[in-house]
Order: sequence, then C-alpha cells, then structure tokens
Amino acid sequence: MISLCLTLAGFSAAAVQATPAAPQADPPPVTVLPDVEVAARRGAARTPPQYEYDAARIDALAGGSVGDVLSQAARQFSPGQPPVVIINGVRMPDPSVFLDLPSDALERLEVLPAGSAAEYGGSPSGRVFNLVLQRSFASRDGALTAAAPTAGGLRELSAMARQSRLQDRNVANLTLTLRDASALLADDRPAYLRDHPDSAGVSLTPETRFLSANAAFNRSLGDWAASLNASASRTSSRSATRDAEGLKELSADTRRWEVRSGLSGPVLDWTAQVNLLATASVVEAEGPAPSQTDLMSWSGAVALNRSLPGLGAGPIAVNLSADANRNRTRTEAGGETDRRATTASAWQGQITVPLSQPAPPPGLEDEAKTVKIGGVSLGGLSVSLGAGGRDTDAGGGNSLDLGAAWQPRDKVSLSASWNRTLTAPSDLDRFAPPRQGPNAVVYDFRTGEAVEVQTLVGGNPDLTAARSEGAALNLSLGPFTRWSVGFNQGLSLARTRDGISSSLQPTPQTEAAYPDRFLRDASGRLVRIDLRPFNATASETRSLTTSLSLNPPVDPEASAATWTVNLFHTWRLTDRTELGRGLPVLDRLAGDGGGVSGQDLGWTLSRMKGPLKIDVTGRWTAGYRSRATIGEDGPADLRISDFARLDLKATYRLFRDVSGRRAEGARLELSIQNLTDERPSARLADGAPAAGYGRDSRDPVGRRIEITLGKRF
Repeated sequence: MISLCLTLAGFSAAAVQATPAAPQADPPPVTVLPDVEVAARRGAARTPPQYEYDAARIDALAGGSVGDVLSQAARQFSPGQPPVVIINGVRMPDPSVFLDLPSDALERLEVLPAGSAAEYGGSPSGRVFNLVLQRSFASRDGALTAAAPTAGGLRELSAMARQSRLQDRNVANLTLTLRDASALLADDRPAYLRDHPDSAGVSLTPETRFLSANAAFNRSLGDWAASLNASASRTSSRSATRDAEGLKELSADTRRWEVRSGLSGPVLDWTAQVNLLATASVVEAEGPAPSQTDLMSWSGAVALNRSLPGLGAGPIAVNLSADANRNRTRTEAGGETDRRATTASAWQGQITVPLSQPAPPPGLEDEAKTVKIGGVSLGGLSVSLGAGGRDTDAGGGNSLDLGAAWQPRDKVSLSASWNRTLTAPSDLDRFAPPRQGPNAVVYDFRTGEAVEVQTLVGGNPDLTAARSEGAALNLSLGPFTRWSVGFNQGLSLARTRDGISSSLQPTPQTEAAYPDRFLRDASGRLVRIDLRPFNATASETRSLTTSLSLNPPVDPEASAATWTVNLFHTWRLTDRTELGRGLPVLDRLAGDGGGVSGQDLGWTLSRMKGPLKIDVTGRWTAGYRSRATIGEDGPADLRISDFARLDLKATYRLFRDVSGRRAEGARLELSIQNLTDERPSARLADGAPAAGYGRDSRDPVGRRIEITLGKRF
C-alpha cells in the first residue's frame, strides 16, 4: 500500500539512508478549489486550524530547523500518527525540501483537527500540519558538535554547514554534513572485560565516518511547482570481532547517490503530481566474508486529486495514485557473481465523503450542511473508503481501507479505521546480500550463560506475502483554555498471517524448531545466530496509547518564564506470535520469545525564559519476564528490571532582529543523555544474578555529554 503521508522519521533533507530501501510513491498534492484559491495564496489551509504556533511559540521551541519544529508539534498533537504536511495551504511535490530551512523561516504552523488528513488522501484519523513560511528569507549558518561518554573511551565530532534562500514558495537549500566517531573497545570497559574475558580488542561500538552533501530546490512555475532534491553520501564503518581463530577486522563502505524530482499543478479539474526517483549505491564489505553489492533503482509516481460535488455537507475528496519501480543489483561474494532485476507497480484510490459539517457558532447556522437529530446538531461526520493493489516479482498484494471521523462539537474528535492488506516482501528483505552483522550479547537459556555471538544478516529470497488486518479507534480532545490542554487516546488492533520477522531467542524450544539458525561450536557454546528475515505464521497485538499536553501561551515581551509539558503512555494489552514448526503460540507479555514490556511512559518538560531553554526528557519501561521454557514460568527465567532514564538539554541563544522578526544569531547547547547513568539490569527468577547484565554489557556507552555551538553568518 502506498503511503500518502509524509513520515516524521528523517525530516532533514540532508539525511541519507546508508541501506537502500524500496522506493515509495510521494504523497499527492492538495486540491485547491476556486473558492479558496485566494485564501490558499495567503497560506491558509482549506479546513480552519484547531491550534496555531505563532512566531513567539516557534522561537520558544528552539528548534534548529523547520523540521525540528514540526517534530515537536507532532509529539504534542499527533503522537504515533504521522501528519500530512502542506506548505502555505498547498501540497508541494516534495515537502522535505522546506524542512531543512532554519526555524525562523517559519511564520506560523497551523494544526488542523483530527480527521482532516483524509481530505488530503491521508489516514482517516490523521491531522494536517500547514507550514506558513515567511515571504522572503535568506541565511547562512553552521554548527559544530563534540560528544563523549563520561566513562571515556569514545569521542564523536560532527559539523554542519547550510545556506538557505526562500522567496514565496521558491526555495534553495544547500547542506553539508560530516560526522566522525571513534570505536569503543572492550578494553575501555573493565567491567565488560570481567564479564567477557575473551573480548579483549573487540569493538563494542564501531568506528564510523559519514559525509553527505544535499542540494534541494523548489520553484513556482505559474500555477505549477517543480522540485529537485539531489544528495550524495559516504558511510564508512570499522570494527573488530573475535572468533575461534582470533581477532578479525570487519569494515563496510557505502556510497550512495540519489536524485528526486517532482512536478505538480492543475490539469483540467484535477491537481496532478508526478515524481521521479533515481538512486545508486555501492556497498563494499571486508572481513571473513568480503562482498560488494551494486544497486541501481528507478521509480516514477503519478497522483491525481480533485473535489466533486457532495451531498450538501461539502465536496467529496478523490485521491488516485500509481507508481512503478525497477531495481537492479549485482553482488560479488566468495568468487561468485549474482545479478538480479526486479520490478514492482502499485495503485491506490481513496474517496472521503462529508455527511455533516460541525455546528457553526451561534448566529451563523447553516441548516443545509449541519444535520440535527431531535434539535441537536450531529456535528461533523465524514467517511472514507480506500483500495489499492501491488504487483511484484514476489507476488501480488492488495489493500482495503475504511474510515470514519466524527466531530460532535468543537475540539472533540472521534475517528475509527479498519484495513486489510496483502503485502509482498520488499526487495531488500529478499535480496540483500548475506553478511556478518554486528556482534551481540545474548542470554543462552540452554547453558545459562551470557555469550557474545556473531550475527548473520541479509535477505531471504523464500519470503512470501504477508496478510494483515488492523483496526483503530482514536479520541482527541482540545486544546482547551489558555494553557492549550490537549488529550489523545487510541486503541489499536493488528492481526498478521505470514508476517516478516527476524527475532529468534535462543530458548531450547526455539532452537529445536529452527536448528539451522543457531550455530554452536564443539563445546556447545553458541557462536552465531541467523537474523535474516523469515515468515512467522501469525501474530496479534492490541495496545492503548494515551498522551496529555499542556502548552501555556508565550509572551516574548514578558520576563516571566513559560513552560510546556507532554506525557505519553503505551499499554500493550496483547502481544502473541506463532512461529510455526510445532511451536506453541508465544505470549510475549508473559515472557515467551524473549518477552516484551507491557508499559512505556515518556515525558518532556520544557522551561523557557529569555534566551535560555531547559528540556528534560524522561522514559520509563516496566520490567518483564523472559521465559526459558515457552508457556511455563521457571526459576531459570530472566526477570528484567524496570528501566528509567533522564535526558537534559540546555540551550542558550543570542537573538538579533531581522525585518521585525527575532532571528537566532548564535546558539550554545549542552546535552546530557542518560543523566543518572542508568543501565539495564536483570536477575534470574530464583533471585540469582543474571549473566550478561553487568554494568556495561547492555549499554557500554552510558552517560553521554554533547556540546553544540551554532552560528548564523
């Protein structure tokens, strides 16, 4: 199924994945109706916003880019649900072109009500974020960052240089990024060497270097817009591992080039969008199993969007899209060459029908659009229907989506959705070359020891299509009062058949069912686990997510401090997996299959006063059991303890006035990650110490301090 929303992961236009992924269709543009064309040119969205970040609030967030501001707003108003992003009221060919601009290029951010995303081809319960940019903006800025753990043994340096220019919707962004991190060796952690005496010289974290250059452009061509986003990157990684023959050096070098282009504008009564993507990468791995993989990929996508006359409550939104791609790979390993070429195509259609509009303010009632029952307004109600299909060399796929959004009163929204999907595995999951992955410390239930094992990663050409069904119910309240109190709660259910998994814990029953995925030496010591993906027979999950936010107003002229609070909670109600091959169903909440925590709690507290901002971020994960025997509690089980962690960031900024808007002139930022230096811990169910949970076994880095100096030139 084609994603129609811009995901929050990797907002920066300069971010480049080191591992190539299957291309996805870019989201379709927004239809701009004739009666709202003037409003759209002023930057207004079609649906009135529910909340607005003005210039003072944006400055108080202390985000380094427009994407940073968007991420912080999404954590408050759209947790767990990527929003649809529009620019000045209109969908752009590539919204990420705008997200690397400095944050003061953003005039305001409008948050539309829950359910508004369906009007733009997104999720029935999702939101739309409208980024209204300054009419004219130009800047040159850079940043230097140095980081190291307080325990020593590791240092990280990074630098960024950026030049940005914006005029209306015409934008040009040039970004250079460099990161360099030394290796952290087991020798630098005496506690780790005591627990793993055979690990001298082994890398706990690899030495890495990353260099990227990105150029992004968007141009208005009358009623049309065109975008171009080109990037090049190189990632190098070096590490050392140890096997029966001694210390071995591993290295990987990835070079990647990517060019994305897009064009959008009106065609007859439709708004059309065309996107093209071309990528090339070379991955060279050195070590016990040297290999080289060359990949080239081309893809194209077309999207159409329009509005049709509705049933009296508003126009019907119609979204159609289709894409096709072709990948070619060549892998040389072990003196053999493997060549593969794959193709895929997909289509999707979605319609959203408003049945009733929200009740208007007193004196502005519109009986033709507001449905009443017993004299009481039904409120805003809309339904959506979507269907899609996908054809690949690994098999076909299809999807069906149903959704409904109800707004019984202002600032109260309830949405429901259901989907059924047949998804073929990606080319990456099928054809990625087998290679040795990073070493991992695992608890071997068969021997009762913690061992450092090698891992085998790559693709599995025998994967088959997965069938999934999901449903969700979401409630959104607020924002209310001057404090902008907001509340969101969501209940989700997902069932999957033949889903793709790569997680296998070394329990006796799992190893008996999958003996070819666990390798032991002559003494019975576990030395390697095969983590290549496979088809799990079935899985079922249920979860309840809750978020609460408080966002008091910001007065840039006042001397008093202001603050914001965000709380997030996830309660996993069900998590069951059936791996097949005679294994019983794994109840992961009870501890099968390695176990999983039943609850997560996160919070952020920000306090701003003048040029200083303090952010405190916390996370708590409930403890859980990891069973040695599936379906049974026993004294050899692991009892993983609760884990809580705090991160602290202090930002001091010097401002200057540019055309009446405060612009950041310089920034000094101190970040302390894992403030109290907490580490994961566990004991056996009988109270005995658990091997593999020494102080540095699960987190050898620990507390980490990072200092950033940024300057606008």
